[in-house]
Amino acid sequence: MESRNHPGAVLDVQTEERNRTGDAVAAAERRGTRHGDLWRLALVVLALTAVFRLPAFFVDVFNSDETFLATQGQVIRAGGDLYREAADRKPPLVPYLYAAVQEITGTDDLWSVRVAAMLASTATALLLALEARRRYGRRAMWVAGVLTTVALVAFAPQDGQAANFEIFMLPLTVAGVMLARRGRGASSGVAIGFATLAKQTGAATLLPIAFTMLRRRDRRGAVEVGVGFAAPLVVTALLLGSRQLFYWTVLGNGSYVGLKTASALVVTMFVLMTIGWAACNLPLLWTLPRSWRARRAVAADGENDADLWLWVLSGAISVAVGLRFFGHYYMQLVPPLVLLTAGALQHASRRAVRGTIAFALATGVMFSAAGYFLTPFGKEPDYEKVAHYLARHSDADDRVLVWGNVPEIYWASGVRPATRYIATQSLLAENHAGRVEAPKPGELDPKVWKWFWRDLRNHPPKFIVDTSDTTIRGADRSPLSHYPRLERYVQEHYRFDRTIDGLDVYERA
Repeated sequence: MESRNHPGAVLDVQTEERNRTGDAVAAAERRGTRHGDLWRLALVVLALTAVFRLPAFFVDVFNSDETFLATQGQVIRAGGDLYREAADRKPPLVPYLYAAVQEITGTDDLWSVRVAAMLASTATALLLALEARRRYGRRAMWVAGVLTTVALVAFAPQDGQAANFEIFMLPLTVAGVMLARRGRGASSGVAIGFATLAKQTGAATLLPIAFTMLRRRDRRGAVEVGVGFAAPLVVTALLLGSRQLFYWTVLGNGSYVGLKTASALVVTMFVLMTIGWAACNLPLLWTLPRSWRARRAVAADGENDADLWLWVLSGAISVAVGLRFFGHYYMQLVPPLVLLTAGALQHASRRAVRGTIAFALATGVMFSAAGYFLTPFGKEPDYEKVAHYLARHSDADDRVLVWGNVPEIYWASGVRPATRYIATQSLLAENHAGRVEAPKPGELDPKVWKWFWRDLRNHPPKFIVDTSDTTIRGADRSPLSHYPRLERYVQEHYRFDRTIDGLDVYERA
């Protein structure tokens, strides 16, 4: 007897197949729409970043951190040992990034690393946009991308336009939080490990990441975060030498971050800088009350935003460490505040969204324009003439010692430092920017002074430039006369050559 298919069954199968096909087509269309949105946003963010950071190509120096890092890059490219020839109280990632950019572009001009900073800013904005879309939706993605691009320039040009430590750290911290939210503990830890190699405060982002893992009772994930975090640090210590790395990034920061530096000036700086930064970034702040009320609401990815508030807390701690409150420190608050704002605006009125974006863009234009001419905390020191003099009268093997905090002289002259202390005021004399108390005279830290004298024996400088007859970055508070052994060394081995723009130049006798 012949078997027959029931016509209803055939119809059901055909209908099911059509439904599956339709679902697949719809899913493909949604993916295509998402990818198209992301590409359009990427082009917008790149364009805004290029426009807002255009002063990078017209201003020689925004702050001394840039020239300090550029000098470290020059030393690295010449085969020097970072912490034995160009030390700083910072991890090594950004100096090596500067060296790599200098090598690739073939120039020491700072526009080259500022282009790298533009790419880092763009990466931060796009990563936050992706996270905002996953948590809240399409509108939040666009809000996050635009607000991030503006917020990273919305302060004094020396903070918002410079190729500083924070701008290169932020994409890594954002990636760490994103990966943790997706349950990828090991890669999240690796990202934060590299962020910490850009600046120590990157490690503070472990607070929201640890919370994310513990909230899920994911012990394995927490362990993976710890192992991933340690991996790049251990490898770097093996490559550069654990002793020097640990000293300069941890042990040697006592005078720099100690609570004994607290003073009325520090409190005043905190109040003024915090109010100033908040005023410049109102688009990130006005929705915070709404975000706080909705902190327990479940986002589209199935979790609430408690981790973002812990991220804000970790950023605030990072700003406060050291009690110095420079404007670029506040950049560490931008990522979590952007996401909180994007979440609040996802379901806000179109008028609120358009008003926020318009105000932010106007702010970005204003601060970008200020980048061409505004120097809010004093003009850049006159370093060009003395740098040109040193360059003309030095051979390839000659060294120079600058007594003071003017790394611009090393960078512009191209003459290698005689000692590892590119900034002698802060690294030797404990004369720190943003401090009101007068530094004590004498060789305060026997270890760093022992290294200083060893460096001078190994690389006696042809020239010594003394900046202490000027007020450049507090140089007058640490004159050579406060250091009798050094003063005697200069008197016995050097002769006064000339004064250039207030800077005394001594040549080896």
